[in-house]
Amino acid sequence: MKKRVLILAFLLVAVCIPARAQLFQMGLKLQYSSESVDDMINNVTSEMQNFSTDFLKGCEAGLLLRVNIGRLITIQPEANFSIGSIWDSVDAQTDFISSTMTAFQNVQTINLSVPVLAAVHLIDLEKLLDLRVYAGPEFYTTIKGATEEGGMDFSKYSILAGVGVDLFDVLYVDARVARYSKGEMFYRLGVGLLF
Repeated sequence: MKKRVLILAFLLVAVCIPARAQLFQMGLKLQYSSESVDDMINNVTSEMQNFSTDFLKGCEAGLLLRVNIGRLITIQPEANFSIGSIWDSVDAQTDFISSTMTAFQNVQTINLSVPVLAAVHLIDLEKLLDLRVYAGPEFYTTIKGATEEGGMDFSKYSILAGVGVDLFDVLYVDARVARYSKGEMFYRLGVGLLF
């Protein structure tokens, strides 16, 4: 009897794992943007970035979840993190002739962007190539840094559109263009791994 239960449990798991893999898929990603999240949130110009963090400007790392709705449509929420720096004003100081000066300091920031994308599959060659187009909103907040106000403020956003390709159901590459809430355009190129 125990043997039959084990065999039945094994068959059930063997059937459910592929079904779940077709419904959900997770991934890791790296992407580079023509503008950093600091610039998008705080409207900071490139000249004000600290040299020590310039090499991270525009770089993001994150996680994604894909939920397949039928064969043609996928919903893909992401959580992308970036590190940057902005110049922030500190308490005004009075000098020896009693004039007030505002002092600035360079503050490291940790930012989070959360896109929620809907994709339509144009070409789907099983386990070989999957070409899709997608669009959706992306929301921004600063987790740590000068704009931190005791909570996450997702009031800053952009609208994304792009194209992506999956190769061998493991590697993906995508290119995005976005329009920020104040009208600026920026571009992103991302790569990642799917599980």
